[in-house]
Amino acid sequence: MPVGGELLPERETLVILVRHGTTAWNRCSRYQGRLDIPINEEGLVQSRALSRVLSRISLAAVYTSPLSRASDCARIVAAAHGLKPIYLPGIIEICHGDWEGMLLSEVEDKYTDLLTRWRTLPYTVRMPRGESLVEVEERAWAALEKMIHDHPGGTVAAVTHDTPIRTILRRVLGLDQSHFWRIRLDNTGINILGWRDDIFRVIVLNDTCHLGGWMQAGEQKAL
Repeated sequence: MPVGGELLPERETLVILVRHGTTAWNRCSRYQGRLDIPINEEGLVQSRALSRVLSRISLAAVYTSPLSRASDCARIVAAAHGLKPIYLPGIIEICHGDWEGMLLSEVEDKYTDLLTRWRTLPYTVRMPRGESLVEVEERAWAALEKMIHDHPGGTVAAVTHDTPIRTILRRVLGLDQSHFWRIRLDNTGINILGWRDDIFRVIVLNDTCHLGGWMQAGEQKAL
């Protein structure tokens, strides 16, 4: 809008990306993927703490993965703003295929070579009957662009999963695909991206102050 003959600068659009609360399978290192494993009591406590800290800002919308471990967390966050979560399939967790339901130790025994490659060159891996990181990144990025397009100059939150968040951050930061695992993402950790003039910037990365800080958050593997 012209003011004194000049245009006001476009407001930065903010997207808050949050990993869902802890589940029992996070704690025992069992691959979840698309299996709909609910958050446990610890995850509910984390979600309420997340809601309290996010209640201090104005959210235009709260998006969520269709899986209940994300949507239950999103409902708690959205309720503090008088909102209902919007389901966004593009931010659902990666499909781990045949690994889903298996303990990490079982995968290590049965898929030793593939797991080694997953840990070192993850973008070259597709789990048996699963999804590749390239596919996850493309759908997650499209979902990010939709949120920005639908809420220009606003602030939105998206409760999702470890893998979609990692692919987005990797792309924003320009990290090599082999560096995919070099970011820690705790359950309900807060990541904030800013977008303006077609440029992204990372404002916050894995903020866990609402959980007592990173030493108290209790890191969980991306399963």
